[in-house]
Amino acid sequence: MKTKNFGLFFIAWFMLLQYSVLAQKIDCFVLEAPTKQYNNIKKIGVMEFTGEKEAGQILSDQMIARLLQEDRGIVAHETGFLGLGKTAEGVSHIKGFKTNVYTVIERNQINEILKEQKLGLSGTIDESTAAKVGAILGLDAIILGAITYEKKEENTSKSYKNKDGKSYTKYCKIRKISSTASMKIVEVSTAEIIGVETAAFSDEDTKCDDQRANIANYNQLLNNILSATANKFVNYFTPRYTRMRFEMEKIKLKELKKQADQAGVYLKNGNLKQAYPLLLAIYEADSYNPKAAYNAGIIHEMTGLYQDAINYYTIANQLEPSNQLYDKALKRAEGGLQTLAFLESIDKPIETYTFSTNSDALAEKILLKGKSSERVDVYEFPDVKSEVQAKIPGGLEFVVIEKQGDWYRIKLINNKEGFVHKKDVN
Repeated sequence: MKTKNFGLFFIAWFMLLQYSVLAQKIDCFVLEAPTKQYNNIKKIGVMEFTGEKEAGQILSDQMIARLLQEDRGIVAHETGFLGLGKTAEGVSHIKGFKTNVYTVIERNQINEILKEQKLGLSGTIDESTAAKVGAILGLDAIILGAITYEKKEENTSKSYKNKDGKSYTKYCKIRKISSTASMKIVEVSTAEIIGVETAAFSDEDTKCDDQRANIANYNQLLNNILSATANKFVNYFTPRYTRMRFEMEKIKLKELKKQADQAGVYLKNGNLKQAYPLLLAIYEADSYNPKAAYNAGIIHEMTGLYQDAINYYTIANQLEPSNQLYDKALKRAEGGLQTLAFLESIDKPIETYTFSTNSDALAEKILLKGKSSERVDVYEFPDVKSEVQAKIPGGLEFVVIEKQGDWYRIKLINNKEGFVHKKDVN
């Protein structure tokens, strides 16, 4: 019994430890630049991929669907220890950017031009033919390519022995599909290939014994690999959102630990405007602490303020050059700055995120007792016989200017001050 209780205690302790660590990790979606950056392309078309007609049509349509998405890459994700928490909606603090940066012509319009101009009758479409179609439609670039896939099904069996010594055979069915695809981006004005990407994916399903009838069909497997292929091809030339887990450093300095922990909670809850003054004040109070500089860099990177993030990450890296976390963050922010330059070059800049500093960020604060429907007396002097300056709803937080015995002198709105007794403070 003792061993069992110890085991349960250890598991509970381990999960609590993991939770405390994860509480300082913030998930959000940030921008990621494409592999190829084209600042002179505004209007594109996606032709039907050749090789496997149905698959080629689906791949083309899936690429177009992704190119039309405004928030491509932002998805829901699992939370909690080992993903055992609730599904959380994807959140980005980047403002004003939409991933549908191109005007896209659907493949049906392209097919109409091919028929009208009697192009591609031989079944093959080269760069020159694609450029002619693109010119008729007024495109800057046109995408073409090919895809092939193979199906494979295998039946297996394996004999086992139960604990009682009896033998039995396990029968399984394995169904697999593999694909290879290539994509070319052709500049319409020159008929030159300006981008090439390839993709190879496979997917399979295995079911055994009485579950074999429930094995995924080939269409399901094919759709999965076409989806992965479409993602890879569109990522090649289009910016997207990508999930980032920012790891907050723990501030161990006693005087700043409470505020740092509070800033981490604000960030995790998406309250960036409350977290910002705390993080900046912590850094200013301990400017030679690389952890404080790194944490200040995080909030700037989360909001797309990459140059400011670079400044803070550089300080953290200089103070502790052996810390790979800081070096990795610095390189990531430098990449973000390049992404901003690209977005500006295609006239798709993000909105500038502005923060306001708060000189009282690190000041001692008190929370008044009671509910918002109740009132707490605030006196002119530390004496209940003095004049009542204000009657304030309970549950509000105030900055403490000083403490005099059992009284707190607090800062009120409109730059006024007053005293509240400790009995009215949580």
